Amino acid sequence: MLKDPQYIQINQSLFSLTHEYETRMLKDARAREAGLRLSDCAVIMVLGQMEPLTASQLSSRMSINPGTISLYVQRLVEKGLVVRERDKSNRRLWWLTLTQPGHDAYKAIIEGTAQYTREFLSTLDNDDQAALHGLLLKASHGIGFDW
Repeated sequence: MLKDPQYIQINQSLFSLTHEYETRMLKDARAREAGLRLSDCAVIMVLGQMEPLTASQLSSRMSINPGTISLYVQRLVEKGLVVRERDKSNRRLWWLTLTQPGHDAYKAIIEGTAQYTREFLSTLDNDDQAALHGLLLKASHGIGFDW
């Protein structure tokens, strides 16, 4: 079992990596040119992988307050990247999907994400990268994410 200072180092490392990752994502020219915020990119990434989703499902998947998700989705609807479609059998449900421009944005976001993730991990050899991948997936699954 690790000692508290080691857990704190893990926490600090994850925070630092996350902060730097977000900073790089914000500097991505494609996202900036499209006027996309970090939250926009995150929603597009989840929808691109799992569409169609209801706002409730999206909120749950992203662990974000439903009211906040509604604001994010509305912004993407106004940008023409997401469309809401009423469920034919349950008129209370609305399905969220990406439009063609939304799919184009998804592709660009995924390409940029893969590129700067490769850059972050470039100091690790292939075995270390594979081990990190497995450990992060395991930790993510442990807190309820099934990416």
